[in-house]
Parts: sequence; C-alpha cells; structure tokens
Amino acid sequence: MRLTQTSDLWWKNAVIYCLDIETYADGNGDGCGDFRGLIQQIDHLDRLGVTCLWLMPFFPTPDRDDGYDITDFYGVDERLGTLGDMVELVRTARDRGMRVIADLVVNHTSAQHPWFQSARSSPDSPYRDWYVWQDEPPADGPQGVVFPDQETGLWEYDKKAKQYYLHRFYKHQPDLNVANPAVRDEVARIMGFWMQLGLSGFRVDAVPFFLETDGQDDATALPDPHDYLADLSAFLRRRNGDAVLLGEVNLPYPDTMPFFGANDGGGSTDELTMCFDFIGMQQMYLALARGDAEPLAETLRQRPDPPEDGHWATFVRNHDELTLDKLTDAQRKEVSTPWGPTRTCSSTAAACAGACRPCSTGTSAGSGWSTACCSPCRERRCSTTARRSAWVRT
Repeated sequence: MRLTQTSDLWWKNAVIYCLDIETYADGNGDGCGDFRGLIQQIDHLDRLGVTCLWLMPFFPTPDRDDGYDITDFYGVDERLGTLGDMVELVRTARDRGMRVIADLVVNHTSAQHPWFQSARSSPDSPYRDWYVWQDEPPADGPQGVVFPDQETGLWEYDKKAKQYYLHRFYKHQPDLNVANPAVRDEVARIMGFWMQLGLSGFRVDAVPFFLETDGQDDATALPDPHDYLADLSAFLRRRNGDAVLLGEVNLPYPDTMPFFGANDGGGSTDELTMCFDFIGMQQMYLALARGDAEPLAETLRQRPDPPEDGHWATFVRNHDELTLDKLTDAQRKEVSTPWGPTRTCSSTAAACAGACRPCSTGTSAGSGWSTACCSPCRERRCSTTARRSAWVRT
C-alpha cells in the first residue's frame, strides 16, 4: 500500500501509548501523578516512537473504580491538575507530532454524580429517565455478572427512589439510559467539549454494554442501538474529520465486525474507526507460552478485513488488563502457568505486581472466565506497577 493512501488516515500506522496519569509521573511532589508530570515526559515518549497518547479517565471521581466512576464529565480531577494543564498537554504533544485521545466512559456514572442524586430524589426529577429503573428486576433483562466476586446481581434497590436501578458493573456505577434522547445529546456534548480542547478522538469503553437496551420496558420498540453509534461517529467526523473512535469490543470476529458499521466491508466506517483485536491478543499470548508463532499466524490469516478506512488495533495489553476468555480451558492453563498472579491480588485485579493471569471467576458462558475483559487493576493494595502503561500498535 502506498504511503499516500494512508497519510490522511493517521490511525492506520499509529503507535498508541495508554497511560494512567495518576500513576505515571508526579510533577509537584505530592506522591500522585499529574498532568504537569506527564508533560515533562513528552520528549521521552516521543523518543520511544509514540504517535498518540491514550489517557485513562482523568475526570473528578470518588476513585472507587480507578477513575471509571465519574462525577463530572466536563472537569479534571483536582489531584491531577486543571483544564489548563490538560490543554497544555495536548498542545505540547501536538508540538512533538503526537495526538491525544481519552477514555469515553458514558455507559455509566458514579452513584455520587449529581445526575443520579437528582434522579433518585424524585420520580419527577428531570434526570429520572437518565437511568434505567424498574419496580422489580425484569426476568428478560440483561444477564451475566461482570465481577462475580464483588457483585451478586445487576439490579440494586435504592431506598430513596423506591425502585431498582441497573448497574452492569459495580452497584456504585448506575447505568445511563442511552435510549433517552437527552442522554444521547449529552454524550455528544461531552465529546464535542473535549474535542474542542484538542482531543483527536476517544477509546469507547465497553461498547456492547454501552449500546445495550435490555431491561427497558420498551426495548423491542427502541431504534437499533447501532444507529446511535453511527450518529455519534457522524457527529465526531463533523467536528473533526480525522478524529477516531477506538472501541473495546471483546467478541468473536463475526460479532465484532458489525461495530465497524460498514456492512459491505468497504468505504468509510459508519460506527467505530478501530476495534481492539482481542482474539489476536489472546492467541499472541498462547504463541508466547508455546514458543511457537503458529497460533497467532493462523488467527491473523482468519481475521476478517476491516472496512477500507477502518482498522484493527493490535495490542499487547489493554492498559493493565488481560483477558483469555476466548481460549479453551487447556489453552488458558498453558498461558497461565508461566505468569501466575501474586497472593496480594484479588480475582478481579488481573495484572498486579507484574502478574499476567486474568481473573478466573468470571461468567463467560460455559467457560468460567469474564467476558468483559478483566478490569483494570483497581485494588489499591496492589502494586502501582501493575497499572503500568501499554502499547497499542495499529
């Protein structure tokens, strides 16, 4: 392929570096990483060959889930800096030829978010329908507990609201109702805000869960969730023609392809620009464990071609997480033997103190392994070296 065919599709050859600002570099000596510390390391990252920074959540948060429990989508956690510091990072990175993307975590909020506090206060709250409520957990609602060692179900009764609310992850992270047009508009507003400050796109967290409408009383009458993802993608391109959506879709290849959105397999992507190649990543670890490249080579031969303007994101680790849910039990044992967990790790902390083994108490159908791609190392007792950054080669 000629260079001129990809020169305006920067994600085709990008080297993406994921990092957690909180644990990366301390710029003011308070023991917590921050934007100013990261800025001082930009030249180091440039020398490594990084062309795009992917920032894990840096928003205001109670920090019960390593920043994925957000209380304000338009701010910066005061421990990490200010909006001004964030803009300085983007400007400095751009000066070194690097783009910056960030996590888009809009499938849920923190239970402490003002939207949820208002929603639970009264049935007449303007934010009540921003979340998914039921008088009783529906029998035909979503199934499968993502963190079975932490949660026993997907619905939590709220005494103040006198109803159950849906939480796909932790009970302190109520799910947003993406079927609500007001929520959809707000998500677009959040994206537009951060792009206006210089971001070149987003890594979309837990895309299948984000689009899920199970549990809604009128789920069968709702529009196709993929249409909503296409709307977000169109909005992104209107605001910034070279911005990207990098999707976390941990599904088999045939089930992942629709998230690109181009049914004919060619032309521009209608939904996600890139999807993580979870299948290839897992086969890579199997190949490493065996000392034989054939498992990875065979997977790459079978991997379907993405749309012309889309791309598979080939990665080694998704920040600190590792999932092996698409391997057989025997294959997982092969991979787990060389790299076992330390005794200080909980079963959901998949990558503590340099360990590589994923949690083994998840709920993948019939396999006993998590389908949600094991959570980032969010246990504070685990070594911060586990929350290290990771490479994504596209």
